[in-house]
Amino acid sequence: MSKKTDVLIVGTGCSGLYCALKLPGNLNIHMITKSCVEESDSFLAQGGICMFKDESDYHAFFKDTLRAGHYENNPLSVELMIRSSRAVLDDLLSYGTDFARDEEGNLKYTREGAHSTNRILYHEDITGKEITSKLYAEVKTRKNITIEEYVTLTDLLVKNGKCVGGRVRKGDEEYDIYADFVVLATGGIGGKYKNSTNYRHLTGDAIDLAKKYNIETEHLDYVQIHPTTFYSEDNERRFLISESVRGEGALLYDKNGNRFVNELLPRDVVSDAIKKQMEKDGTDYVLEDLRPIGEKELKEHFPNIVQYCLDKGYDVTKECIPVVPAQHYFMGGVKVNENSKTSMENLYAVGETACNGVHGKNRLASNSLLESLVFAKRAAKDMTRKYEAPSMFDKTTLKLNVDPLILSALREDITSEDVSTCSVMRTAQLGEVELICKENGIIAGLQIFERTFKLLDEDVDLHFFAHDGDEVHKGELLAKVTGDMRTLLEGERTALNYLQRMSGIATYTRKMADLLEDTDIKLLDTRKTTPNNRIFEKYAVKVGGGSNHRYNLTDGVLLKDNHIGAAGSVTKAVQMARDYAPSVRKIEVEVETLDMVKEAVAAGADIIMLDNMSTELLKQSIDYIDKRAEIEISGNVTAENINRVKDMGVDFISSGALTHSAKILDLSLKNLHAINGRD
Repeated sequence: MSKKTDVLIVGTGCSGLYCALKLPGNLNIHMITKSCVEESDSFLAQGGICMFKDESDYHAFFKDTLRAGHYENNPLSVELMIRSSRAVLDDLLSYGTDFARDEEGNLKYTREGAHSTNRILYHEDITGKEITSKLYAEVKTRKNITIEEYVTLTDLLVKNGKCVGGRVRKGDEEYDIYADFVVLATGGIGGKYKNSTNYRHLTGDAIDLAKKYNIETEHLDYVQIHPTTFYSEDNERRFLISESVRGEGALLYDKNGNRFVNELLPRDVVSDAIKKQMEKDGTDYVLEDLRPIGEKELKEHFPNIVQYCLDKGYDVTKECIPVVPAQHYFMGGVKVNENSKTSMENLYAVGETACNGVHGKNRLASNSLLESLVFAKRAAKDMTRKYEAPSMFDKTTLKLNVDPLILSALREDITSEDVSTCSVMRTAQLGEVELICKENGIIAGLQIFERTFKLLDEDVDLHFFAHDGDEVHKGELLAKVTGDMRTLLEGERTALNYLQRMSGIATYTRKMADLLEDTDIKLLDTRKTTPNNRIFEKYAVKVGGGSNHRYNLTDGVLLKDNHIGAAGSVTKAVQMARDYAPSVRKIEVEVETLDMVKEAVAAGADIIMLDNMSTELLKQSIDYIDKRAEIEISGNVTAENINRVKDMGVDFISSGALTHSAKILDLSLKNLHAINGRD
């Protein structure tokens, strides 16, 4: 037996669920999990999820992550995680995730070990459960997503070096699931350890398959030990005593009640200190004192920890509890790039299964949920591009039509020299600058952005972290541009002008296209474009989900009021056009009255454009045409009024507003700095 799906996701933790949610709704997504959905480590995460609050915290957040990881992190991955966090938060809130808030309704932030400030969102002491359960609830509403529980991935299906699916086992039955893409979200390796906070069935299945097929792995020895799990003599999964309690003031004592370590140091440092103290004292545990937090805060912020300890015979408001380090997290894994792609084509890895370099040698507290979600979304985006990649300008179009326009714009901005740049930089200096998104929208024009710099200097390098058509969010890192700093400064304004304008059009078009998504209507642009920018603006419309009407006057016959006036009547205009224009071109007629509609139908017009009509006149005209011609509605159609006409049963709606009224998308080139050389 075999099955076929578009995307197979192995694992139903937060990364697998979020990846499924960020894939297009027209794809069939099949998810499998080795146990039940709720027995995922994502449900066990207690402390919270780190968040990029604002620019004032960026450098500290970045440094805290690197410091905890012993500077073995991938800086690019860290930056992508931080700058993508606000977009993830927006999604989580839209799914109904309930984070703690203050009395005024603002999100509350807590702090954990190795963090220099409060930047962690939380829900009591069960943040992972809150996030993952809301993701799961949202997944269950999606008709295109199927979940099978108690199904184990036993092998990959590989053809010509490409992953084409997976072999799975359910009970005694084994079968193949073929897929365009496979996503490994199988969790960590805690099931291989005697003492671990992980579920026992998480045994590193993806790592075993990676070794079998020579798929690249990285840092398989980077295993994090959590300093504080509740000590017991049984062999059950260790219960985590969240690092948040130490962030809120809990203290660690030796057997004599003396502190022996700074509780806010990174996890590996605290774990080592505890192990040494246990050896020194000859004990199997140390003591953790939660009383400094205060009874009210304990019961509000950490109710589950309080109850668990009570069930074990300890009242944390009155006494210390025994804690011991245990295996907790796996920083290594299947090696992936910034889009979560593995070294095998069509195979992705996300969550604890993957190693993208964010965590380095030791994970900073509460970065795991954020990292899992950010890179699961990037995987979904990358797969989506294979299905929905917009057509870009080919080499011929670039050279003949695009380059001359960009060069003209550059000449307009640099008539002889950039006086400001030449004043402060007399010689070449290699530098790097970041393209940052400053508001939510749809990105379009990255090829033109790149071309602008390349026409000034072919040696400029651009590394993009988004593609045309992507939904981008405030604070997100979209690209890094490397080259002579003089060139970066000289081309900055022109490159941004194109990108901001095109992205603004794509964003507004997407807004209108979304309003028509439950119809079969095609959204069209017009020729109301900026002179000498039509090729860019009409491309942006396509990226946003619209379609192009005529590119220019050669593309088709559209008989408007003045053409009809010059010909003498609708009938004469149609006949003259049919006699003159090649037969392959359809004839469209713009009409404003019911009499003109009747005449256009009688004349055999292929498309009838109903221009600037009242609702009642539109209904009368559509009823009269009765499918004898295709129908287009036009005339001051905007996102604010398109609902008035979308349910009338027409074929096209055209809007000049797509290009003449779209505001720019706010983007910026920031953080220009000198670098020593290329990697």
